[in-house]
Amino acid sequence: MATAIEAPAAAGGPVQHTPFRFEAAAKEARPVRAVLDGPPGSGRTLTALRMAAALGENIAVIDTERGRSRQYADQIPFRVTELASFHPNNLSLALYAASEHDVVVIDCWSAFWSGPAGHLEQVDLAAQRGGSNGTSFGWREMRPLERQMLEAVMCFPGHVVATLRDKVEVVLRTDAQGRQVPTRVGLRPEQQSSIEYEVDFAASMLPTHELVVTKSTLPAFANEVLDDAAAVGKELGAWSEEGVPRGPRADFLQRTYDPEATYESLSALMKEVEYCRGAGMAAIDYKGDAATLSDVISFRLRRARKHQQAASSSASGSVA
Repeated sequence: MATAIEAPAAAGGPVQHTPFRFEAAAKEARPVRAVLDGPPGSGRTLTALRMAAALGENIAVIDTERGRSRQYADQIPFRVTELASFHPNNLSLALYAASEHDVVVIDCWSAFWSGPAGHLEQVDLAAQRGGSNGTSFGWREMRPLERQMLEAVMCFPGHVVATLRDKVEVVLRTDAQGRQVPTRVGLRPEQQSSIEYEVDFAASMLPTHELVVTKSTLPAFANEVLDDAAAVGKELGAWSEEGVPRGPRADFLQRTYDPEATYESLSALMKEVEYCRGAGMAAIDYKGDAATLSDVISFRLRRARKHQQAASSSASGSVA
């Protein structure tokens, strides 16, 4: 008998011995993920709103800045919720509540990292519980929560524009009249350092309200300095619609919570959710806590299977 190594040659060609398969790649149409960072006064909030307005008509704002976004409601219509406690699960719950909107603006995302009850504070609390293991235990315990928050953002069924605060340093710069003028300069965003790897578009705001593009999946914007946020949003939106539709959708949530859903319909839904990369979409479990969409579907599948088995057993007993 041919071994696994010998089998391909014996069969006249390669034989697959793993679950992995390769297929021809195609451009996929998926919602935009964009982040803007900058120092105070650089115009992050208004720029994010202008981008959002170009991406969709129905805008939700998750405001962590004491309602500051409301100052621009006379320029751009949007719906807003204000948060004062920034546990990562609160962002997931807010995204779940915003799921019917075309665009969500998170202003600002940094609050869920370094603000009150944010991720860093949760790490410190976990480190205290870990005793002698200290900080390493804190980070290890909170990594799943960090990943769940990130997945909730990346799997939102609409476009996402998030702002980030910069750590600021004041430097002296020479103005046009030759004077030394104190200028606030953003050093780096207050957020996990790898966030730019996850998004389609990232830019740093200058005090002049211009955008210095640091990452763009759309080649036309790469390494550019831009000053028209609406035009940027319009171009990103057009680019996101090109290709085969394969993004998370709001109807996934409706179908998940459908009281008439069956084991078969939930099984089909799970396959569709996984295909569209929506497994990490923000959802709520039966207790009202933050969860992922795949967790909720899995829970309902287990319950549906038990009901099927119970009904089958009852039918068998009646026949006997």
